[in-house]
Amino acid sequence: MSRARIGFIGLGMMGSALAMRLASQADLTVFDLDPARAEPLSAAGARAAADISDIAAADTIITCLPTSAQVRAALGALQSVGGPAPGAMVIDCTSGDPAATREIAAGLSRRGIAFADAPVSGGPQAAAAGTIAILVGADADTFARVEPLLRLISPSVRHVGTVGSGHCVKLLNNALAAGQRLLAFEALAVAVAQGVDPASFVDAVNVSSGRSYATEVTLPRHLLDGTLDQGFSLGLAAKDVNLAASLLPPALAGQSLIAEVAGRTADAARQLGASTDVNRLIEIYEELSGMTVARSDRSRR
Repeated sequence: MSRARIGFIGLGMMGSALAMRLASQADLTVFDLDPARAEPLSAAGARAAADISDIAAADTIITCLPTSAQVRAALGALQSVGGPAPGAMVIDCTSGDPAATREIAAGLSRRGIAFADAPVSGGPQAAAAGTIAILVGADADTFARVEPLLRLISPSVRHVGTVGSGHCVKLLNNALAAGQRLLAFEALAVAVAQGVDPASFVDAVNVSSGRSYATEVTLPRHLLDGTLDQGFSLGLAAKDVNLAASLLPPALAGQSLIAEVAGRTADAARQLGASTDVNRLIEIYEELSGMTVARSDRSRR
């Protein structure tokens, strides 16, 4: 595969990890409102754009931003300087709003620009390791164009449907993860209050039917060993689960566990702060149970 000209917008924890996978494999130019975020990528072979106009001529624009509103603003800024050009592609790795995504895609299509939503799941560690899941919403022709590029990031690429489907699946995945985290933290707090050793509880669950990503990864890696924080904020978690809840059919809303998880996550973000790491949810359960549950280093608080 020839080296593609790629412009990458958004170098937060996830964006930086994704862009780093491309730095040695593509003609990559990166942009972030904080220029310091581009420095490690420059050292790895990418070019740092002084301004968003420096990536307007790229064949492919990849966005990895907190919200769809910011994606829309970034693409508007590109359009104001003549990019992307007809025939280019836009790949959005944001955990975005499917309705906004479809509107963005329609606007780009009218200008002859292909679009795929390609949110990722697995965290910055999986992105850096090249094992992250990439969930793609696109028509068949666009998917055929974007798949080889996305496989430079990770072989775990899934075409889940038409435009907006990638974001839909990602939001529902994050709702599942958030609910499993809440249940796992609550169950661990109850076990400790009942005198069960935390590590023994986690080990027992992980050979039983209650296991999940929260019990198999979050509890042992972050609550019982190492640093509590995993690098994902309560504010972003609340945004994702609230968007997932917005997809509910009206008849389901009154019975929805997703809506319950959205409410509890939003409440926690208000109580602990939107920038607080999602794993600090354990502090709520510790306070209510009167037990110290997490054994991890909390120095990043």
